[in-house]
Amino acid sequence: MIQAIWKTCMTAAFVAVTMGLSGVPLFAADEAAESKEAAPAPEPGAEPEKPRVDVRKLFAMNCSWCHDGYGLHAGKGPKLVGTKLNEKQLYERIAKGKSGYMPGFEKTLKKEQIDAFVEYIKGLKETDS
Repeated sequence: MIQAIWKTCMTAAFVAVTMGLSGVPLFAADEAAESKEAAPAPEPGAEPEKPRVDVRKLFAMNCSWCHDGYGLHAGKGPKLVGTKLNEKQLYERIAKGKSGYMPGFEKTLKKEQIDAFVEYIKGLKETDS
């Protein structure tokens, strides 16, 4: 009886070691570690991928109070679709604001968030409404 139990334990140990050595993860932690290792390394000299800005969510939280319909319609502020401002002017307007009309956001938004707003606004089309 003891020999049968010993043989079963040894077989289980052998299988566990063999599976571990063969690259099959034995535990969930091992699997998680392997999935992290499996991610391809960035190419040398390549810039790391920047986190994507959810510009519509950011717009809803910061701009929708005055620019209705995600900038497609006038509200307390003008509609943004079809703006005559160029990218640099838009960036400055968002960052610095417009005295008496719009607050500046340079202290509350990161540069990449303001850049995302500029790209979003310049990409708006009348047909989006």
